[in-house]
Amino acid sequence: MGILSKLFKKFDKRVNIAMCGLDNAGKTSILNYLKNGEPSESIATMGVNFERLKLGKLDLSIMDLGGQQVFRQFWPGYIERADILIFVIDSSDIQRLVLAKEIFHEAVKNYCTPNIPILILATKQDMNNICSLAYIIQNFHLTTMFERTIHIQKTSAQTGLGIYEAFQWIHDQILTTKTRRAIRNISRTVTPKPT
Repeated sequence: MGILSKLFKKFDKRVNIAMCGLDNAGKTSILNYLKNGEPSESIATMGVNFERLKLGKLDLSIMDLGGQQVFRQFWPGYIERADILIFVIDSSDIQRLVLAKEIFHEAVKNYCTPNIPILILATKQDMNNICSLAYIIQNFHLTTMFERTIHIQKTSAQTGLGIYEAFQWIHDQILTTKTRRAIRNISRTVTPKPT
């Protein structure tokens, strides 16, 4: 956690993150690795699991949304409040990839505002017989979503692969958004009002 704390130390900002995906995709395992810095046992999320992580001056409020069908009806209220959407895909569950794609596009189309950055975590990269990032990108039609800010990252909650890089990307998105807002505020202040 020391590296992440250094990464986020410059900011004093509350960030709401909605983390969703199909059941057994690895959402809670990724979150547990982020909290503990090592793999740990996790059980399926029933409903919503709220986690608050303090990383330097950045306060992350992570809503880990249960992926079972019965819980997906509650996603909209959480995703609509989020600053960042994390969608988790089980890279080893190729049979349910089509369903994951449908759920992903429904969430993005119906619940996300156009300016919300989207992070896709392709989990379980430590396992055999997984689909490639190129396969996910093609099947999820990510190249057609050019109007959105999207990043896809290989991850593993067993080895820690890609978890730091994923949150580095979130950090960069927060920085970019904060810089844009500051520039807009400065330009409003500096631009003289018409007389």
